[in-house]
Amino acid sequence: MVKYLLLFLISLNVLPIIAQEKAVIDIKHSDEGRLAKNGVYRLIGNVKLEHKNMVMTCDSLYQYRDSNYIEAFGRVHAIQNDTLHLWGDFLTYNGNTEQAKVRNHVIMQDPRITLTTDYLDYDAANRIGYYFNKGTIRDSINTLISDIGYYYVSLNEMFFKDSVKVYTPDYTMFSDTLKYQTETKFITILGPTHIYGDNRTLYSENGWYNTLTSHAELYKNNQINYNNYQGKADTLVVDSLTGTALMYRNIHLYDTINNILIQGNYGEVLKNNDYAFITRRALLTLVGQTDSLFIHGDTLSVSKDTLNYNIMKAYHHTKFFSQELQGVCDSMVFPVADSTVYLYHSPIVWASGNQMTATDIDMHIRNNQVDRFRLNNKAMIVNQVDSTMYKLQPDQKEKMFNQIKGRNMTGIIRNNELRTMVVDGNGEAIYYPDDKGVIIGLNRATSSTIRIELLDKKIQDITFINKPEGSLNPLFMVKPEEQQLKDFQWHIELKPQTKEDIFRK
Repeated sequence: MVKYLLLFLISLNVLPIIAQEKAVIDIKHSDEGRLAKNGVYRLIGNVKLEHKNMVMTCDSLYQYRDSNYIEAFGRVHAIQNDTLHLWGDFLTYNGNTEQAKVRNHVIMQDPRITLTTDYLDYDAANRIGYYFNKGTIRDSINTLISDIGYYYVSLNEMFFKDSVKVYTPDYTMFSDTLKYQTETKFITILGPTHIYGDNRTLYSENGWYNTLTSHAELYKNNQINYNNYQGKADTLVVDSLTGTALMYRNIHLYDTINNILIQGNYGEVLKNNDYAFITRRALLTLVGQTDSLFIHGDTLSVSKDTLNYNIMKAYHHTKFFSQELQGVCDSMVFPVADSTVYLYHSPIVWASGNQMTATDIDMHIRNNQVDRFRLNNKAMIVNQVDSTMYKLQPDQKEKMFNQIKGRNMTGIIRNNELRTMVVDGNGEAIYYPDDKGVIIGLNRATSSTIRIELLDKKIQDITFINKPEGSLNPLFMVKPEEQQLKDFQWHIELKPQTKEDIFRK
């Protein structure tokens, strides 16, 4: 008795499931019906049927007896849950598996999107649509086109694969793989993607873009191009409403016209690309043919002048290094149009072993290398006597400096070497002339104009042009206080000896 009772209870639980799985397609209406061959019913004219939560109409259909399977033709229209609509020229539907296949002039529509294609498979049980031979999705803001697409209706999510194109109010995207949230209008980038805007293009392989707020964040193999700049960073954040792009870690911005590279770990490109700056180990490189000039400051920036030319700045604690030219200052300005770098606030420049100081210093750039410079106001050049060339006492070599000062100075550089210096106004000089490798004394001289010629980083000749006055004294007669000009300074400890030294405080 117990055995039969258990079998009865099991049958009560199983029968509803079987009945649910085998819900029969219910034909509600047709103008005409007839039995075709092989037990197939053909229904013609204003056909209407129902199955579970779906209602369907068409011009005609074939219903296969004992199979719960139909084929519908002509103006096919299926409605699920009163919200999702399917149109097409031809449809097959299996009532047991709830799998529909719609072909030719297919439209799938719900309150948020409209999908058009010629080939759509729809899983009515799980509410998943799939097209595999090109489709177009439109909503109130965006248009998405791809070769392959999935629409997860219950999740409000679409997944696109192969030749994906997206048209938003601010960008056009071409991608390999994308996901789209139809409710939030949120695009997730899952593969190689090119993004084109009005004045910049982007590339990324992972990230997202909110088409409602025009905000994007990119996380993998990111690249940005704007004006004549090519850039990349580990993370790119772009806000189209404010026109601002933020860059994080391993930033590279390359000026393709001027052959200039800017690097750092945090940067911003502001509205209309009129201003950009980089900080956190910021580095500007003027790439030369034989030697590059590396410049570091707490902040590097690029802005526009009134004629739309770039102006680059480095500030504060600025240092620079090349094999033949080094320097420090508080700030540096480089208007690209006039090819001149301006150094401000206690600048010091070392060239070919000579230390140069002034109130401010200008350096002219040609092919990204310095070919001449000017020391403005309180100009001074200092060169330590090479102790390896002369037999000097240890205490002597620390005190012996060739020194020239004046109101202004101009220097000429050839083949990356300082070759000529001209002092203009109030020239004074202290230097140690030699005769056949022997220092013969200390020469002090004054002249309103002085010309210095150098070779192999050594002073070869000094010419006093206007009203020279001078004296030469043997070394044993020179007093310590006579070995330095007024305002003499020697700051070899500040000189960058390598590229890495420019980052040292």
